[in-house]
Amino acid sequence: MYDILIKNGLIVDGSGKPAFYGDLAVKDGKIAKIAPSIQESADEVMDASGLQVAPGFIDNHSHSDSSVFTGSDSYNYLEQGVTTQVAGQCGSSPAPYSETELADAKAKLDPEEFACWAAKAQTPTTFMKAAEEQTFGTNMAFFIGQGSLREKALGYSDAAPTKEQMDIMQKDLIEAMEAGYLGVSSGLVYAPSVYASTEELIELVKVMKPYGGIYASHIRGEGDNVLRSVQEAIRIGEEGGAPVLISHLKVMGKHNEGTSQKLLKEIDDANARGTTVWADQYPYTASSAPLSSQIPPKYLVGGIPVLLERLKNPEIRQQILYSIFHEVNEFESAIYSAGFDGTLIVGASKTPEYVNKTIGQIAREEGKEPIDALCDVLLANDASMQGVYFNQCASDLLRIMAHPRVFLGSDWSDYPDSKVDYEQAGGGHPRGTASTVRRLELVRDFRLRTLEDSVKNLTYDTAQAMGIPEHGLLKEGWDANVCVFDYDRLHATADFAHPYRQSQGIHYVLVNGKLAVRDGKALGVRAGKVLKRK
Repeated sequence: MYDILIKNGLIVDGSGKPAFYGDLAVKDGKIAKIAPSIQESADEVMDASGLQVAPGFIDNHSHSDSSVFTGSDSYNYLEQGVTTQVAGQCGSSPAPYSETELADAKAKLDPEEFACWAAKAQTPTTFMKAAEEQTFGTNMAFFIGQGSLREKALGYSDAAPTKEQMDIMQKDLIEAMEAGYLGVSSGLVYAPSVYASTEELIELVKVMKPYGGIYASHIRGEGDNVLRSVQEAIRIGEEGGAPVLISHLKVMGKHNEGTSQKLLKEIDDANARGTTVWADQYPYTASSAPLSSQIPPKYLVGGIPVLLERLKNPEIRQQILYSIFHEVNEFESAIYSAGFDGTLIVGASKTPEYVNKTIGQIAREEGKEPIDALCDVLLANDASMQGVYFNQCASDLLRIMAHPRVFLGSDWSDYPDSKVDYEQAGGGHPRGTASTVRRLELVRDFRLRTLEDSVKNLTYDTAQAMGIPEHGLLKEGWDANVCVFDYDRLHATADFAHPYRQSQGIHYVLVNGKLAVRDGKALGVRAGKVLKRK
């Protein structure tokens, strides 16, 4: 007897081969049998008539690292059909212990509980051990953050590392690779990651070569400077001996429309000459990042407390304003391409009245200059705020999405197990609840690729690229990570006004053989496990 039997579905197995009608049986967490018809009995039988049966989708760019401390049922990912998340992106990870990364937790938790968090985050090894002891709704894999490596060695200094400081970073990276991390990520618009030179990053990446580690990068610029930033990432991989993953590839600034053609050519040319390059992408034309990260990094030298003091100075405020709009070659803020009226506040715990308002709107309501409104809201929230920046063109988004070496990445994180109100107004980004469904929907509606190729891109191609073993295919003997969905009716209902709305078209999701979603609703099951690079 099987545990679960899925009958009469159109099986899209992740290989890219033509879909076929058949049944799929699950036993003891594994795919036990795939056949045109399975007659044996099962504890639960699901009728998938009129539906597609595919491997669970892989979100290649998440920020759910803190779930290692809290555990999570990952409901917002499961309800999109995601069964695996790849976290530790954009140069940011809790380990090795980062005071900045855990600053919010330190402010909210009692000292004893925070001490437990800090102990788990001390080293890559302690973090991975804690992850393996935790429970998750989805499978989890991790990158180590170069920003966290640098913070441990140099703090928030913009100086070049000494040999001793480089040795510290390299030693921690080697430990991470031996612990099972996929590679190292950089966030070259975020302090302290941004302070690293190209040459420093090359030297750091070199130590991963014996392990086959990947260099993932939130590149230095995604608008006026995006081409040379992609070229820098590729150079780091070439000279450092590592495959490259360019994070959330995009073109910011409507005046840069069409630049995606040049970016994709750079990726194709690099692969043609033997340097492996991929990218990930979220399917929205608005980006999102902490508001403080859009202040030019020279004002963050010394850390957030120093920044807050600087923001009080009227002269420095004017310098920041000038730098954002006139020193783009030095640092490209998302505010530059979005403008103050395109910069939306979606997270401000100490001033919730500002949520779902733009900086321009706040400035007009309070009779202030936009730069003063920006600095004042940052001060009121101790610089802990999240912004959304409307700054991209649909044509570039679709062109990037159609490229076979571009994977899905929501660039978001697990929501708490106590589900938010699906109809809550504002306060988030729809990519947290709908990235996978929206990507499938856009690929379908714009006929960017076939169903089989679309599923392969979201599953097997991603798993192979990241070195995640035995994932991304419906194959007998492999872990039963399965999504059953209605391709024709997939629809992402979440938007910027209602970012938590549940998507349509996802019916069932299995994680390691356990039913985690029924009729589109997550069941609170935590059947995920930690996945390590093979």
